[in-house]
Amino acid sequence: MAIVEDEVRNGSEEENEIEVVVEEDDLDQDSEDSDDDDDDEAVEKKVADLEQKIAEDPYNYNDHIDLIQALWTLSELDRWRAAYDRLQRLSLLRAEHWLLRIQTEETLAHSPQSREHIAKLFQQATLDCYSIPLLSEWCSWSLSAGEAVSARDQLEEVLRRAGADPLSGKIFWDAKHELEKAKLETMNEDDPEYKEQQQRILWCLEEAVSRPLLRGEEAWPLLQEYVLQVHDQEYLDQVKKQHEAAIEYLQKITPYEDKLLTIEDIDEKCKIYQDYIDTVIDLSKEKRYVDCDSNGILKVLYDRATTECISCEASHDLLLALAKHVQAISSRATIHRIHDLCTRRCPRRHTFWVLKMQQAEHEEKSFEEVKSLFETALSKGMETYKEAEKLWMSYLEYIRRATSFDNKEHVDRLRRTFRLAWDSLAEAWGDEANDCEVPLFWARLEYKQIKDPVQGKEIFEEIFKYGENKTLSKYWEALIHLEVNRDPPVNKRLRDLHRRALRSVSDYPPAVARLWSDYERDCGGLSTLVECQEMCERKLKEWRDNYQAMKEKMLGYKQKGKQQTNKKIKIDKAKTVHQKSNKGKRKSDNTSEEVKVKRKKDDNMDVDESEKDGDSGVKRPHDDNDHVIETKRPRKDSSSEDAVGREACTLFVSNLDFKFNENNLRNKLSEFGEIVSMRVRAGVKAFGGSICYCQYKTTESVDEALKHDRTALDGRPMFLSRYSSKKTKPTFKYAMTTEKNKLFVRNLPFSHCTKEALAEIFDKYGKLNDIRIVTFKDGKPKGLAYIDYEDEESASVALSKTNGLLVKDRNIEVAVSAPPPKGETNVLGSVKRDVGGGMRRTQLSSFIPRVLQTPSTSKSSNANTSNGDSKKPLSNSDFRSLLLNK
Repeated sequence: MAIVEDEVRNGSEEENEIEVVVEEDDLDQDSEDSDDDDDDEAVEKKVADLEQKIAEDPYNYNDHIDLIQALWTLSELDRWRAAYDRLQRLSLLRAEHWLLRIQTEETLAHSPQSREHIAKLFQQATLDCYSIPLLSEWCSWSLSAGEAVSARDQLEEVLRRAGADPLSGKIFWDAKHELEKAKLETMNEDDPEYKEQQQRILWCLEEAVSRPLLRGEEAWPLLQEYVLQVHDQEYLDQVKKQHEAAIEYLQKITPYEDKLLTIEDIDEKCKIYQDYIDTVIDLSKEKRYVDCDSNGILKVLYDRATTECISCEASHDLLLALAKHVQAISSRATIHRIHDLCTRRCPRRHTFWVLKMQQAEHEEKSFEEVKSLFETALSKGMETYKEAEKLWMSYLEYIRRATSFDNKEHVDRLRRTFRLAWDSLAEAWGDEANDCEVPLFWARLEYKQIKDPVQGKEIFEEIFKYGENKTLSKYWEALIHLEVNRDPPVNKRLRDLHRRALRSVSDYPPAVARLWSDYERDCGGLSTLVECQEMCERKLKEWRDNYQAMKEKMLGYKQKGKQQTNKKIKIDKAKTVHQKSNKGKRKSDNTSEEVKVKRKKDDNMDVDESEKDGDSGVKRPHDDNDHVIETKRPRKDSSSEDAVGREACTLFVSNLDFKFNENNLRNKLSEFGEIVSMRVRAGVKAFGGSICYCQYKTTESVDEALKHDRTALDGRPMFLSRYSSKKTKPTFKYAMTTEKNKLFVRNLPFSHCTKEALAEIFDKYGKLNDIRIVTFKDGKPKGLAYIDYEDEESASVALSKTNGLLVKDRNIEVAVSAPPPKGETNVLGSVKRDVGGGMRRTQLSSFIPRVLQTPSTSKSSNANTSNGDSKKPLSNSDFRSLLLNK
């Protein structure tokens, strides 16, 4: 507000009095500025909130769009462009948002460089989607862009993408015709380029009538008039034949276009596109339609289909078909554009990144360029482990082809890449990477190309440390073949290798048995041949027995289910006869008594459901697909007291192997007392293996069995506990507080993870209560142990003497047992499964973003999965209104 002194005195008698006038315009202006500041603060707060949301969930498309609109309101042009670029890196942009950005950039483009930037934006937009409004905008912009860009070049780019579109291609040929016609009108007939320009116009008209384009016949009168000025009637007749063929072609494909305009279901639309494509492929084989540009139509159809059906599973196959189609018939520039299109629309599949790398290798690009492509692909994050493994394998194959094995630097680079591949897959995918093809490939190269079999065998030894690899025949077969053919040969060790393989393999022993038998026939003596035959026969007999037992279980279970079904049918028939006999009779008055009896019967069934089938003991509920082995007893009346008694006499056994020997289990459990019944459920994933319910005759047998908890069965510890029909929260049987008389030992060599070996080290410092070895569920040691002394003094002396002690090749770490509070994990002893692997688990490279390895937890991500597709699409005028704040 401004105060102004009037030079003319008012009617007041006092000379010092002046007139004060408030300028209303300034007051209004100040009020508007204040309102604008408040609005800007609100928008800034909204921008900050959206930035925070995007940081938490970068893949929420609608949050990015809201941020872009908010930044435009603030007139933050650089931040607005950066927000668009960030969204473009993370996701495909929809056509309307590409159109919004490009139309905005057009209003700001005042220099040749900015116009060239717009041309690049149009090219990037067509990689994300096939959009007629977007292509039309490109077309109209190229006609008005001036000399900074060549209108003809830009129109030809549009025609390469959409000129063959049967539905909309005629629009772009008309634009091309108008451009060339306008250029011709600026020339004189004496101009040396005049005739060439006439040929350009004639070419536009010929293309329009020779292609199967909707409304293509409208160009025929213009062509007739123009051809006679340049060519003769014979030429016109030839073009007419092409035009008639194009009309027939269009009539055959029009039904598909009509269907696509009416159907909204994505999967159904994808099937129609596939049929459409198959029809075009068939028509391309007919000689009559050779000039109808079927190849161009196919490219357009693949582009349209993968834009409209991008969320459909079949879109990957359509993109792959497009890439192969283009690779067979097109130029390098088109191949590169299609590869970029495929990797934009399907970035988390290895297929198209591998095609790009192979194309770069075919064009003899530098090693750094191929490596850069691979790193970009890896940063996208593959959908599955198999996709990631195939991507790595393709890159390793390229590295192998680029390696000169006489060059030490090349060989070192190859080895580093293999190590990085194996470690990266393990870090990103965990146990899925145990059965990995990368180390097999590496080992073969060490044996055959690098000529370092020692290193190759070390790779196999590392492979055997993970998962179930040691029991898989494929690894042992590969190792044996490589050892047999290694140079120089080592025949003395081959027999030990065959023997070790036979002992270890469990999935298919006949494979390694055959290899050993052949070796002994070729190279062995009588004694070794007899040993081989005996061991192979014993192993194969055990394998066949297990296979037969499993087969009988499955067949017996199916037969049992069939008998139950028949029994049910008989009951139903009896029930039907009973109902017929009572037909027309009144119900008796003792209905309430029947209900009471029925309820009582149901209550008894709840106590022990297994007694309905004549089973004894307590039986947990299980799925229909579980294979149950039951030892039946004579039927007897059930009661709650009997159920409680059976529960007290029942031992629950878990952590059994998925394929365990039932006889061995029975023999082991019978050591603790007389077994009444034993029921086994094989392969229960919730327990990490098979489980067993063993009912003893007395409760003392259960007490005795519990003393032998974690006793090994076939090398795997059994978890023994009391059975309870009531679900109770499991309690940890060891103290969770500091115990000064107990020591925690880590970094132990696996060879010393036995009670005997640890007793030799620690019993010299005092009397031991117990030694507990920490193992995985499969019985393999973790390299950890607890040493329990009778008194604190002995533990204190042992701690000072043994901490840092070198045991074999490792310095062990010893500390007082002090388990961390619940929830903390980064403490002494919290090691990963693969700590014993030595050189496998290293730090993951920065190739894979963290956000791709962890699922989003944002609530809004689920709510916006459709990216706003349910909203009514906005027109160009709506977007212009948004930009201009109208």
